[in-house]
Amino acid sequence: MGSKSAIFGLFVLCVALGVARSDWLTRTISSNIAKVELTFWNGFTGPDGRTMLGIVRKFNDADPSADVTMQRLAWATYYNKLIVSAVDGRGPDVFIVHASMLERIARSGAIDSLDDLFAADPSLRAEFSPALLKLINLGDDRERLVGLPLDVHLHGLYLNRELLKRAGVVDETGEARAPTNREEFLTAARAMKRDEDQDGRPEFWGLGLGNWTYNFYCLIPQFGGQLVDSHGNPTLDHPGNIAALELLAGLLHQHQVIPPPEGGVAGWIGFRQQRVGMIIDGVYMVGDLKRLDGHPYMAAPLPQIGPNLGTFGDSHVLCVRSGLSKEKRDAAIRFIRFISDHSLEWADAGQVPARRSVRESPSFAALPVQFQFARQLDHVMYLPRTPSVGELGLHVGAAVERAIRGRMTAAEAL
Repeated sequence: MGSKSAIFGLFVLCVALGVARSDWLTRTISSNIAKVELTFWNGFTGPDGRTMLGIVRKFNDADPSADVTMQRLAWATYYNKLIVSAVDGRGPDVFIVHASMLERIARSGAIDSLDDLFAADPSLRAEFSPALLKLINLGDDRERLVGLPLDVHLHGLYLNRELLKRAGVVDETGEARAPTNREEFLTAARAMKRDEDQDGRPEFWGLGLGNWTYNFYCLIPQFGGQLVDSHGNPTLDHPGNIAALELLAGLLHQHQVIPPPEGGVAGWIGFRQQRVGMIIDGVYMVGDLKRLDGHPYMAAPLPQIGPNLGTFGDSHVLCVRSGLSKEKRDAAIRFIRFISDHSLEWADAGQVPARRSVRESPSFAALPVQFQFARQLDHVMYLPRTPSVGELGLHVGAAVERAIRGRMTAAEAL
């Protein structure tokens, strides 16, 4: 009996060892399967970078044949490094480019065409607005689509709900009401300006300026302005641009609803501190507000301050490096499609998805700031497609600062 038990025990041991060895072999073989290694560069160094990293990790888990390593670089140096790395093919396999910078980066030879991606899925084209498709088309006599738009980061109006209610800017139910036109906008800004101790220095202001240059860009389409003509020549002193800058500087000097630039209440900090009632800024700033406990913020499209509706925006575009092997390029295409398919998660970090189907989903409608800003998509002005867009912006920024600080008239500055 003991002999039989010993034999049975030996049999069980052998079976167990065989199963263990089989499992070990399976795991060893699986771990030895060569994965396609991809590098992914972007400038998402804030909270949005953590969101993107989460999407990258999901892709790595979902696709056993590819492994993506993400690197975040500051936007201030990002494009210089991207262009330099592309010179001898050392650049990232996948990378983010602002739509306004596509023309410049494409001239370095770094970007591959994605015409085949759109051709393979005809429904993909319908996801994007004609304006976005035009931005990613760098072809001259024929179409050449060089990226997959991920988002549109529009600029709109952030408001303090409690300061509006305290100033009596409310609807018929007593809730805070966002202004929709110039008169309502100026009335709300004046009503929220308060000097409670009567010392001549208001503690609360109706309006703050975000990025001055971007605030100016927001008003250009409202006054029918343009930064370059049809040949790409600068037209900074266009009458519409002058009218837009006059209005912007006038909010400080004429209407006096903006705190002085040197004051401690100015801009975004003042809005965070609940001492500024309204501010014009980008949708991506919502991530900062979400970290504040109890801030009564709300959002709305930019009011029609000029003759037309309009605002400013740009787009993060997913690009693939030229010269990749077929294996790498196939993996890169799968990766950018995966990110695009998860653009609702990306939207939650503070963006408006580029894809129409995502914007029309109930989940996106539940994002209060992003949904409100998205209402402006039919009236957004993108920066002109020119390789000199960076240099153009430097001149615009200098002109805007001179006008706001009162050193020159808008016409002189532009």
